[in-house]
Amino acid sequence: MKPFYKILVTIIGPVFKLLFRIKAEGFENIPMDRGFILASNHTSLTDPIFLAIKCQRQIFFMAKAELFKFPPFAWLIKKLGVFPVDRGKGDTGAITTAQNLVKEGKVLGIFPEGTRYLTGAPRKAKSGIAYIAMDTKSDILPVSIYREGKIKLFSKTIIRFGELIPFDSMIQEGATPRTNIRNITTIVTEKITQLWEMKY
Repeated sequence: MKPFYKILVTIIGPVFKLLFRIKAEGFENIPMDRGFILASNHTSLTDPIFLAIKCQRQIFFMAKAELFKFPPFAWLIKKLGVFPVDRGKGDTGAITTAQNLVKEGKVLGIFPEGTRYLTGAPRKAKSGIAYIAMDTKSDILPVSIYREGKIKLFSKTIIRFGELIPFDSMIQEGATPRTNIRNITTIVTEKITQLWEMKY
């Protein structure tokens, strides 16, 4: 964990836990000795902060390029390990960065739905997470973020870290790449949804 990341999480963690009543469970499911993909549903701009506070390892998030247009904010999130992706433009540079992070033993954070959904159950994962998993042969840690309604001060949020999904369990031997991509996105969606449906 980089010093700047650790310091910031240490400072803002107690404040956010108080203001948003963040609870978490499933810490025992977080691998501490290797790289993997952390896949979570996306409910609010605060999600990366909540996950950073509760996860015991630094998460390197892929985020939309628009967030990097304001220089001071761009500087901050880059220091935290966030990197940009041009959505819908086949950003091979971002994909390469993501792949390298996992191969280096780091935690890659992805919101596989591709955008935020402020209310309701998680939506189907996009194919991007499957492409990265297949290239790196990465296990995937499903995570759910649950709250009732939109985020607001002192509302309760619960984060559940699910059981790690082994890469081999998502791949069908002899199947086409397209079939395996579909398998991965389906499994990830189902696992996140199951965690979300546990609610409080």
